[in-house]
Amino acid sequence: MDEQLRRVYELTARRVPMIADQIEYSGAFSFPAVCLTDPGWLADRVADTARRWGSDDPRVNGTLWWYSASSTLTGIPIATALVTGVAARPRLGDAVAFLRDDGYLGGLTASSALPVTEGLSELASDMAAALTPIIDALAAASGVRQAAMWAITTDSIANRALDAGTACGDRARGSIFARGLVDALRRVGVVMPDPRFVDVRAGASSRRFTQRASCCLIYETPGSGKCVSCPRRPVEDRLRGLTALVT
Repeated sequence: MDEQLRRVYELTARRVPMIADQIEYSGAFSFPAVCLTDPGWLADRVADTARRWGSDDPRVNGTLWWYSASSTLTGIPIATALVTGVAARPRLGDAVAFLRDDGYLGGLTASSALPVTEGLSELASDMAAALTPIIDALAAASGVRQAAMWAITTDSIANRALDAGTACGDRARGSIFARGLVDALRRVGVVMPDPRFVDVRAGASSRRFTQRASCCLIYETPGSGKCVSCPRRPVEDRLRGLTALVT
């Protein structure tokens, strides 16, 4: 890891604590990040998710795994970009990734940094080049449609940008960044939905949330229900749940 990237990671981890656990790991579950493009390796992740959640539907298990993985893969470059103006480059070739004890993707340590330019074109190009083969391989391993996984990716970008924007003192800045990044991804050929947001007020407090375009399908696993922000909840029910989260 070069000195610039190390400094970027340090500054970002101070502002966005969750990133600290995602950027460097040397344990038994680390592996070359290019494994993420191997359908056989991903089929093992889908099977492991099935054992953990008790679902016999590969589509559900692939969706659950990607819902977590896409959050990690997009969250690290987004957080570093918003905090420092320099992104941890989302390239797989020289990167090292690792799994958490629960089988989900825990993080990824990049090998280089990328100054963020106006329009986010370089970041989008690198992100598209990294995510497209993973999504294609996971589709082959699980039967989840690529379009569904790109919708999940949009929501991951939106959520992680809101988190990083909040850490920088401006949640709205996060939503602006998310829209800009998705627009840039589209310009390099990715087909994905717009990131959408909703401002929820409770008393004198207000908070911006992602209005999700995707579903993680967790409610299709034994003993689980729909998430508070699930797009398959009635709008009124979803808003009630989000309002309860506003402080």
